[in-house]
Amino acid sequence: MFKTAAIIGVGLIGGSLARVIRNRGVAERVIGTGRSAANMEKAVALGIIDESLPATEAVKDADLIFLCGPVKSILPTLKEIAPFIKDGAIVSDAGSTKRTIVEGARDISAGKFTFIGSHPIAGTEKSGAEASFETLFDNHKCILTPNPDTPEKDLKLLKTVWEKAGMEIVVMNPETHDKVLGAVSHLPHLVVYALVNTVCDLNEESDLIKFAAGGFKDFTRIASSPPEMWGDIALENRTVMLEQIEMMISQLQKIKTAVNEKDKEELLKIFGKSSSFRKKLP
Repeated sequence: MFKTAAIIGVGLIGGSLARVIRNRGVAERVIGTGRSAANMEKAVALGIIDESLPATEAVKDADLIFLCGPVKSILPTLKEIAPFIKDGAIVSDAGSTKRTIVEGARDISAGKFTFIGSHPIAGTEKSGAEASFETLFDNHKCILTPNPDTPEKDLKLLKTVWEKAGMEIVVMNPETHDKVLGAVSHLPHLVVYALVNTVCDLNEESDLIKFAAGGFKDFTRIASSPPEMWGDIALENRTVMLEQIEMMISQLQKIKTAVNEKDKEELLKIFGKSSSFRKKLP
């Protein structure tokens, strides 16, 4: 489909995408770049990418470019490499927030290349090129957030790339994306961080950690996710997060009131609503 692809940020997502691009007929050659020299050496040694170059060099001949770094780094990186991107190239990202990125990228591209926002909803709590694997995206959804003036042929090509990665494509506007992912991904991470820190503080008094069984570990797995990444996501989706955190506090307050008033009927109503909704999840 493409002669050369460039991956800016060869970590879990970027490395897995590079494997897809190399092994599933997307591009003849994959060039990568990243902040850690050791990580990039590992990416080349493992055959994840063909070559490691500085970002401005990596994009010069690339027909397809993915920015896979932390969300706060995407626009600054795009601005840095924009003068070196060839005319007509397709550029995308893998960020978990979309509104700010899509708006900023539209101004930076200025019609020279096509930027289309992507969010592959897949991952693990691990990081680095060595954690990547080709089947990471299989049977997951990928949200694309094009602009109204995005060329249809470029959108179709990008859809095909993610389909080759095994993903189901959903197209929506950036604002809707941020509200949806705020509720089902960003807020849960913040809640789990708060829960784990609560237990951590209690642990200092009672050594609770030795009693943490499988249920606690399963529920809190995402607290192992990279702090820098989730700090950026929380700030990038700030407006939505503040609104949804207030909703979460309201729900906790309802439970607190019911417990304080020994209102079992109200607790059963609250817990029953949660149980019924959980059973509807695919």
